[in-house]
Amino acid sequence: MSDITEVSRLLSSRAQSVAEYLLPRGKKDGAEWRVGSVDGEPGQSLGVHLSGHKAGVWAEFNSGEAGDLLDLWQQARRVSLSQALSEAREWLGIVRPEPYREPKKEYARPPKPNCSAPTSKVRDYLIEVRNIPAEVIAKFKIGEAGDDIIFPFLLPDGTLAMAKSRKAADGEKPKPTAANCEPVLFGWQAMPEMAREVVITEGEIDALSWSAYGIAALSVPYGGGGGAKQRWIESEFERMDRFEKIYIATDMDKEGEAAAVEIASRLGRHRCMRVKMPFKDANECLVNGLPVKDMLELLANAAHLDPEGLRRASDFTDKVMELFWPSHDGQVGYRTPYKKLGDKLLFRPAELTLWTGISGDGKSQILSDCMVDWIGQGSRVCLSSLEMHPAQSLKRMCKQTVGVDRPTEKAIRGALTWLDQGLLLYEKVGKSGVKGLLEIFSFARAKYGCDQFVIDSLMRLGVDQDDYTAQEKALFELVDWTLANSVHVHLVAHSRKGDKDRGVPETGDIKGAMEIGANAFNIIGVWRNRKQEDQVKAAASEEERATLNEKPGVILNVAKQRNGDFEGKIGLWFNQESYQYQSSHDRSDWNRRYLPRGEAA
Repeated sequence: MSDITEVSRLLSSRAQSVAEYLLPRGKKDGAEWRVGSVDGEPGQSLGVHLSGHKAGVWAEFNSGEAGDLLDLWQQARRVSLSQALSEAREWLGIVRPEPYREPKKEYARPPKPNCSAPTSKVRDYLIEVRNIPAEVIAKFKIGEAGDDIIFPFLLPDGTLAMAKSRKAADGEKPKPTAANCEPVLFGWQAMPEMAREVVITEGEIDALSWSAYGIAALSVPYGGGGGAKQRWIESEFERMDRFEKIYIATDMDKEGEAAAVEIASRLGRHRCMRVKMPFKDANECLVNGLPVKDMLELLANAAHLDPEGLRRASDFTDKVMELFWPSHDGQVGYRTPYKKLGDKLLFRPAELTLWTGISGDGKSQILSDCMVDWIGQGSRVCLSSLEMHPAQSLKRMCKQTVGVDRPTEKAIRGALTWLDQGLLLYEKVGKSGVKGLLEIFSFARAKYGCDQFVIDSLMRLGVDQDDYTAQEKALFELVDWTLANSVHVHLVAHSRKGDKDRGVPETGDIKGAMEIGANAFNIIGVWRNRKQEDQVKAAASEEERATLNEKPGVILNVAKQRNGDFEGKIGLWFNQESYQYQSSHDRSDWNRRYLPRGEAA
């Protein structure tokens, strides 16, 4: 992904071309590009290194200014760092992958709080109890409303996205002043324009405390923890582009660690480092008198949150306990919507599931039915249906969401809005290479927190059906990416059986290399009983037809489940009206709905 580190590296690799583009009136002098100043007039004062390990480094000797080519881009073009990044990407020909359909959320802008600059209790509390300097209070535009501290969450352009208030007393918790506000970081109003390093904290006062040490800081809006608590990343993803180093200084507790892991995994482990503090948070460091040099040393000693290596068995105690005794708020994996399976089959993080069967037996349709239910369970799914246009996929999912064959315009809009909470679609029909597809998936994982990915199908990944070596390589790439990102990938792979009457596909029936099935964590076979369908159509009476319909028309075979105890077959009944599958022939039980009845009308 083309974050600031990658853009800076690419610019340095083309240092002479960049120098000529930004400063066309200069000239080459040995291993440097020489010009008078960042304004571009002829001269010798400013030099840009064109090769070697210093390629792209520049300095202007008259002013003392120096930096890399992104700094030079800002100075020469008179633009902000964010704008310089955007222009540099365009110049380099880097295009960000964007989903066809992304989750949308309508946010409300809060009314401006009725407050003023702190002059009494708020000012006394922040300065005397929390040791925050008056100039820092002013820089962050902190407000006072009686005994309440007002923390304004301002965007870089000055827009008020959110505000929080709390009593000026220890033990109080800040709360939003208005509902349904956009989750953004606190502190952009105090961010130096040229800053390329930032500290992320777990509270507004901690951001003020780092600033008191002269270090740029932003605070997360909703504290520690992972998952939904870090939804701010969606809103701030592009704005965080500008930072080469992100120091994560969340609290030194379990929730702070969970937040650090989530933030680093989505913003990039290569530029995120965990800060270990001698006290619970930055404000305790400030109150206890830690000097600036000690805080700078904490940053210097910050470590990358690299993937874990060898561990002791006891290090996994909590995770093993969770597998045996899941907490009510824990998410071991996502279920299918079929009651007969229940928790017997779970789609867990860091696993790949193969869905197989002959063409037309319903693999993609059952997966679509599951995706709707997964969204209802809280999953965020990214679908790459290389065999079907997104609009066609959404037509089917609308029926499965609403539960009727011909939904009204109101119901269609309601279904699409409901799907927005957890569905992205990659608009590409045809063949797609694994590398390009994983770039799209990485973006969806990083920005939107997608935790399940669907590829339909293996034959559309640009691998020849007879090239078993290439198929094996493609599977290895998918599995490696799945493990590295702790997500679940569903891959549709056709069965090699051509005889439609030969029964339910097993692990050895997948078309292609043997390694395809061997490297999958789960294998699910789908078989449609076409002979029974013909018998139903030919039934001489309603009684005979009803008797035949008591038998399932589809068999779902859990042929392999590496991390589960269940393997076996269940029957499914297809509901032609809703395109849903049910695990009972009793139609009174066919009432699975995701929209309130009023919205589904």
